[in-house]
Amino acid sequence: MPTASATATLTSTPTPTPTPTPTDTPAPTQTEAPRGTPTPRPPVTPLPLQTPDPGGLDSRFGVAEGFRDPLAMADIGAGWERVVLSWADIQPDGPDDFSWLGRTLPPKSLSGELNRGVHPAGLLQFTATWAATDLSDPGRSVPRNLELPDDDPRNYWGRFVYETVRYYAGRIDEWIVWNEPEFKPDDVAGQGSYTWLGTDEQFARLMEVAYRAAKRANPSAVVAFPGTSYWVDQNSGRPQFYERFLRLETANPEARASNYFHDAVPLNLYRAPDDLVRVHQAFKNLQKKYGVDKPLWLLELNAMPTDDGSIACADFHARGAIQTTQAQQAAYAVQALALAAAVGYERIGFFQMVDDDPCKQSAVWGITRDDGSPRAVAASLRTAVRSFSGFTKARFAPLVRSPARWSAWPNDASSFTPNWQVYEVALDLPDGRRVTALWNGDGVARRIRIPRRGSQPRLLDMRGKELPAPVASGQDWTIDLPAATAHFAGDPVGYYFIGGEPRLLTEENVPADAPVAAPRLG
Repeated sequence: MPTASATATLTSTPTPTPTPTPTDTPAPTQTEAPRGTPTPRPPVTPLPLQTPDPGGLDSRFGVAEGFRDPLAMADIGAGWERVVLSWADIQPDGPDDFSWLGRTLPPKSLSGELNRGVHPAGLLQFTATWAATDLSDPGRSVPRNLELPDDDPRNYWGRFVYETVRYYAGRIDEWIVWNEPEFKPDDVAGQGSYTWLGTDEQFARLMEVAYRAAKRANPSAVVAFPGTSYWVDQNSGRPQFYERFLRLETANPEARASNYFHDAVPLNLYRAPDDLVRVHQAFKNLQKKYGVDKPLWLLELNAMPTDDGSIACADFHARGAIQTTQAQQAAYAVQALALAAAVGYERIGFFQMVDDDPCKQSAVWGITRDDGSPRAVAASLRTAVRSFSGFTKARFAPLVRSPARWSAWPNDASSFTPNWQVYEVALDLPDGRRVTALWNGDGVARRIRIPRRGSQPRLLDMRGKELPAPVASGQDWTIDLPAATAHFAGDPVGYYFIGGEPRLLTEENVPADAPVAAPRLG
């Protein structure tokens, strides 16, 4: 077991999961329809077709359940969102009832997002009670008849996936199969938050059926593996759930022809922006080991605040093991989006738009509170998304601390913490514009210098407020960076799991071949 740290402790805090429908619906007798019997087409709820990218939104940056506050979503400028479509809600009464399809996700909300140019991804999970093999916990149960071919109407999971993906084709074309199935009921972080009670082999079968059914329904569909948290398996001493899946599928003679039954690999990573760099490399190494190459997504990012005294059950959240202020959460958002862009995540999603009753949640998740009031993170997300959208290249060039204060990643592959003193992510945009995100990894303020690459410099704080222009010093810009403050007692002395408040430098007329150099202390 690794030493507890800010990343290894509460980055493994699980995300809340939707509540399955009540468990008192009796399981029906097995449908005796022969394989290939046509299934009834569900009713169609008319939705306006998506206007082609009306707002020029960047689908790489998103917010989970953004439609729950469309005004905040539009203000942030996010171009992607994850929406949950629960099987237990869509088909509550039996295998032939699709009357709730198109209704559990409000059609007006979905059409509003589509017509602004937002690209949604649907998350499919939670077994319908009537289809469960375990009625003591049906939502997390292995579905009945999962072993049947995916196009057999008695394979209830396959039929649900097929009909749902077909219904939303052209409106929702990205699909995620389940969320965090790696949690186990006896995991320290898994109590009450696990979503899957089957074996690894049964989940591999669930993924195979979903992939084939979705591709039959919509050949253009992108079908992603579930988001996993990394830390739950790491802290429990298990191989990563994704590696266990790859191990099974690389031994499956049918897997290669079916793209190993997934098109993308999402992650849910919390608290420490540094993890986004290290875990990305770990998962690309896993893929290389098993001979696959899939893009990585981030479904859930957040550093949940513990200092919001204005919400219900504030005292409970104030006792969180890792103390995080709303200002630190706001700094995290900019840092996380910048680093995720630099290392190459294809989707970068913040979790989530609205708190959804803090008294029922293990942490404070919302960009906005349940009363609609925004936290500081709303402004910093807006600053980051609007500054970074449209980037054509992003590069990370940190200043490495010397001498090293601890054994650091990547030189020490077993370490969870790097040794970066000043962070720099340079994002090149069209028309010769470069936005450089800078923040301080030390607990004291630093003045830094970076090479001048363009003209007309503008400097923003994380709230989007314009600051005095950076000072030109020879061939450099000189910029002051506030101190980092987010430290966890289990981390090395001098390490801060969130850096200080970032600064965003914009330059115009930057040559296309302008290099990116690490900052220097000034």
